[in-house]
Amino acid sequence: MADIPNTEYITINKDGIFVGGKPAETYRGEEILLLNGVQKNFADIQRLNETVAELHVLSSETRGEYVKVGNPSGNHGRNAWCRVKFNDGRVASWVFCNAYSSAANCAFYCAYVCAGNVRGFANFRSAVLGAVDKEKTPQTPINPVVVAANNNAQNKR
Repeated sequence: MADIPNTEYITINKDGIFVGGKPAETYRGEEILLLNGVQKNFADIQRLNETVAELHVLSSETRGEYVKVGNPSGNHGRNAWCRVKFNDGRVASWVFCNAYSSAANCAFYCAYVCAGNVRGFANFRSAVLGAVDKEKTPQTPINPVVVAANNNAQNKR
């Protein structure tokens, strides 16, 4: 799998949202939707699994199948991909998230949607967190109280 430089994807961690190691409010020329919402989703992801250090989100020309591991290119496109980096430094494989109507829409929505999918959908979260060698991945049990609280909050919107 080709390594994609961090200048081509969004990195979300406890310290903020970055592209190429620099704080970012835009990605590929588009505003990143709901920066505070992206950060909240990431904080919720860390509450669900404390081993997650970062979430990476990529806008790519490569299409995939929802919740399946793939090998996207770093070339800008309308397809959103996600992966995680764990506290121990291991980086999971890219998992396909969504296809948008345009590359601009993908760049605008992808961070919010990918982080929301990892936080809110068990099948997507399992795919992203499980995209590494399970024997080497520290598994933190998911806290059902946190999941229930997140689901209740989401249903009230």
